[in-house]
Amino acid sequence: MIKARHQNSDELYEVIRLIRPVHRRLARAVEAKLDGTGVSVGMRAVMEVLEEAGALSVPDIGRSLFLARQQIQLMVNELEQLGLLERRPNPAHKRSPLFALTGRGQDVFGVIRSKENDEIDAVSAHFSKEEVQAAQRVLCAMLDHFAEFEDDPNRPRGLE
Repeated sequence: MIKARHQNSDELYEVIRLIRPVHRRLARAVEAKLDGTGVSVGMRAVMEVLEEAGALSVPDIGRSLFLARQQIQLMVNELEQLGLLERRPNPAHKRSPLFALTGRGQDVFGVIRSKENDEIDAVSAHFSKEEVQAAQRVLCAMLDHFAEFEDDPNRPRGLE
């Protein structure tokens, strides 16, 4: 006996197929907006985590982004050399300092987000608030449904 499929399954599959090219184009758009800043897409992600969460250790940033500590350390080193991050003592762990955005780092990230907001505003003009909220619900439901396949944040794996 063949199991009946839900009426929306084909449409949802088409949404899933669009995720990779949308992600790739978003990454390229972000990269274009970073031109001249000295900040890479990965470094921008680190800055965003620190802007939202405040001072964190390299392992904490890695867990947040599901990236290996070594990858985060390289980006943190570059951001620190650019004067966008500063080290702070970590009362919980003497050998793992906290990193936070400097005033300059906050300013640079603010400019980056402002440029990104221009693009987001242009796209969002095509949709009603309800349509955007529906898209959020669909994506959140997929994240929840496939949560069991998420990497352990302490041991992120690459995709084969």
